Amino acid sequence: MNAPSSTASARSGLAVGLCTYKRLDSLLRLLDHIAESAKALPERPTIIVVDNDGQDPAVGLAMGAFASRTGLDLRYRIEAHPGISAARNAVFDEAEKLRVRFVAMIDDDEWPSPDWLAALLRRQAEKGAAVVGGPVRPVFPDDAARLERYARYWSVQKQFLEGKPFVFCTCNFLIDLDAAGSVPRPFFDEAFGLSGGGDTVFFRRLFYAGLPMAWSEEAFVYEEVPPSRASLKWMRQRRFRVGNHAVRWESLDAGPRRSLAKTLGLTARLAIYPLLRREPESPFLGWLLEMDKVRGRFKAHLGGVFVEYARPKPAEGAAAAKPGGPPAHENDHACG
Repeated sequence: MNAPSSTASARSGLAVGLCTYKRLDSLLRLLDHIAESAKALPERPTIIVVDNDGQDPAVGLAMGAFASRTGLDLRYRIEAHPGISAARNAVFDEAEKLRVRFVAMIDDDEWPSPDWLAALLRRQAEKGAAVVGGPVRPVFPDDAARLERYARYWSVQKQFLEGKPFVFCTCNFLIDLDAAGSVPRPFFDEAFGLSGGGDTVFFRRLFYAGLPMAWSEEAFVYEEVPPSRASLKWMRQRRFRVGNHAVRWESLDAGPRRSLAKTLGLTARLAIYPLLRREPESPFLGWLLEMDKVRGRFKAHLGGVFVEYARPKPAEGAAAAKPGGPPAHENDHACG
């Protein structure tokens, strides 16, 4: 759909949007923390929950119970079309109906600090930014404390693009929909719905449209790292995925030839990468992860796409329901 007409009613207020898939327990934890963060605001936000599953009636019942208990306005929507892009677009479709000015987003396996929402809004007002991002701090299981020294690899930290602050992830950000009024809708490309990487495409589009971005270290959130992701093996796969998706959005921006040239340059740099000390606390691990990223890039150049949000086939779902069976689906970190 097209951007809203300038003659439409003025936007006001804040909505907190989140997408969920088969994570009721962590969703309820998140909502309780959002309610706590909302206490610091002069006006209560609306909460938009988009369920990309819709098969569990307990989710809708829990959303109604939460709204009754807290008095917060919660809009619960089932988005049957699979994929993270469809779910994110549904959040903003609801925000358009509400005519809110600001939308903050967070993932269903995270929980915010008490000052989260206030800090995002403060930074937006200070900088006049269209987009404000904040850090994500991982919380490892007790038996994975050894990974604390490598926490930076699981975290989201401040980044720059062309020397300017660059917000790149939907897992912790605020957007001013007034400032983004001319950006075509829907925001998120369905081509990245199951693979992931669509949020980077979205934020690059905003950045190159000239929308100013800012960062707030005070607006931090925590992310639960489940046992399935608390390993260097998982992180190597994540870096492979990052490289694979990077080629796809780079090719949209500048064409496949420039993306291939970048891949060749990164490949040549591997020979001296440890000397660059980009990861001084773990230079060998940094080199290994960089190599995995390059491997992912070459897979993309050859036409391979890493699919992150695949849905289980019926037989897989049945197997997962058996005691001891593998999980039917793990909705990975939505920053991608």
